[in-house]
Amino acid sequence: MKKGNIQLVLIFLLGIFTTGVFAQQEVTGVIRSEDGELLPGVSVVIKGTLIGVTSDFDGNYSIKSQSPQSVLVFSYLGMETQEITVGSQSKIDVVMRSSSQQLDEVVVTALGISREKKSIGYSVSEVQGDALDKVPRENVINGLAGKVSGVAISSTGTAGSSVSMVIRGATSLSSDNQPLFVVDGTPVFNTINNVGGVGGDNRVDYGNAISDLNADDIASVTVLKGASAAALYGSRAGNGVVLVTTKSGKAKKGLGVTVNSSTVFDIPTTYLDTHRRFAAGSRPYTPDNYPTNPYGAIVIGENGSAWAGPELDKGYMAIQWPYSEQELASGVPVPRELKSYDNPKNFFDTAITTSNNVSIQDNNERINYRLSYSGMSNKGFVPNTDLNKHAINLNSTLRLNKALSVSTSLNYAKSFSDNRAAGNRGANPIQAMYEIAPHIDVRGMRDYWLSGYEGLYQNSPYQWGDDPTESTEWNNPYFLANEVKNGFMRNRFYGNVKADWQITDDFSAFVRYNFDELNEDRETKISNGYTKEMNGAYGVTDIFRNEVNIDYLLTYKKKYDNWDFTVSFGGNQRKYKSTSTTNQTKNGGQGLLIPNLFTLYNIAPDNLYYNNYTSEKQVKVCTGLQVSGLEIFSM
Repeated sequence: MKKGNIQLVLIFLLGIFTTGVFAQQEVTGVIRSEDGELLPGVSVVIKGTLIGVTSDFDGNYSIKSQSPQSVLVFSYLGMETQEITVGSQSKIDVVMRSSSQQLDEVVVTALGISREKKSIGYSVSEVQGDALDKVPRENVINGLAGKVSGVAISSTGTAGSSVSMVIRGATSLSSDNQPLFVVDGTPVFNTINNVGGVGGDNRVDYGNAISDLNADDIASVTVLKGASAAALYGSRAGNGVVLVTTKSGKAKKGLGVTVNSSTVFDIPTTYLDTHRRFAAGSRPYTPDNYPTNPYGAIVIGENGSAWAGPELDKGYMAIQWPYSEQELASGVPVPRELKSYDNPKNFFDTAITTSNNVSIQDNNERINYRLSYSGMSNKGFVPNTDLNKHAINLNSTLRLNKALSVSTSLNYAKSFSDNRAAGNRGANPIQAMYEIAPHIDVRGMRDYWLSGYEGLYQNSPYQWGDDPTESTEWNNPYFLANEVKNGFMRNRFYGNVKADWQITDDFSAFVRYNFDELNEDRETKISNGYTKEMNGAYGVTDIFRNEVNIDYLLTYKKKYDNWDFTVSFGGNQRKYKSTSTTNQTKNGGQGLLIPNLFTLYNIAPDNLYYNNYTSEKQVKVCTGLQVSGLEIFSM
């Protein structure tokens, strides 16, 4: 090779090495205001990506840059957004400057009242819908992460699980600290206390109902922080209010059709830091240090501790599970080399989320509307888990005359799954996978029924010489993923019908009927063999919730020279009803009479558990609001 070519190759390799090294570059810094005050909760995002962090209480931040060309975007409520190119810098301190433009912005507050930010005595943050639907998510709340200062977003499990949103920290030890969600003026159900389940230690998170929202239908999200911001919605808004405004046909004149489709692949890359050094056992045996047995090799104590057996990948031979049919038939075990396996990497699947959306909209002198359909399907990274959603949204306004108009916001959502994996401990496939000793290859456990006892006993580790039908120590993760099925179907219909009347140039009024109705059916089927329910289990739960809100508002707005004067008076009447009925086998009881026949008739009367409750509530509220302002100087 010529000398010049060799130099080019070396330069190319050096460039690759330098880029690879820089990809690990960590950028840190401190963020302050113009007066030197440390700023917590400032959003720091790498431009064009979803990688971002927020500054801590001392204004510190730390983020890993991807390349010297990476641009860091610093944003904070009431401050000018700044963009800084990383280059070769490892420390970037930022001074955020106040934004006069943002102070003149108009935001939607409680009861749909539009007010200027500078006239509001509490903190308000707004996120546009375009920032929420860049990447399809099964829960729209996840899209707010890192976009609103002082708001903590956290998920409790796999796709479809509840997502918690806490504004300005937790304020109660007895509640879930979730804000009130209001969609186009309609208060909607939302709680993270959605964990249920049938059978011993089978805890299932069925997801919070706010996930029924479709991100593609959202025009903006406004977060009202603090108790004063939520005063018009009563005590249930003490943790703040999240106002969701959906898209309408007002944006453009004429008829339009929008179609989009996307697919996201989620590949697990980070796992719990567990060892792969020792096999199961009670002490670190070596070939020269093990109890005498007739087999001439170590017998692995599969039911013993999963961290103190013989060392792996040393060429040691041992009698270990799983045993071949020839070994079991002859009664003579065959020693095999002890090797380690990366079970988390081998167990999880690549999760796939596919979303399809289509909408049609029109806007003319008499009517504007937007009708949309969205469909989402998710195949989870835990085998045999899924989540599906269908949603229809209609947002319309009909102008009857110059003074009177009628508008509607109607939403239907259907969410369902054939299997939601259990969380926490017990029937959780992830826990069972991590409990497997590292000398066992999880891929060899896909055939999860014990040979000759299909439908009765699962195929799980046991020590040579033991009776596998009496082994209740370990669960096969594939058995839990396939034979502990937690299905559900949730149908939800919510929205409002509203009439607006412009009585005079100064007087206006509206009356609105809001409704939110939810029906959810849950069904759990546990086959024979689960260590907590050896005879199986079955149960069904029916949940119904209905809330009706009727509100009205009369507003007088007048400008006298330099004075702006607004006064409003309104009220709200709320009716709420919730019922739940459960029929199931008793946890840890006798199970099913006939193995794997999942009907209530297959449960002995003295083993049937029944529960029912009904809750009703009615609230009436009257409220008034007066706002005035003096324009001292204008240009």
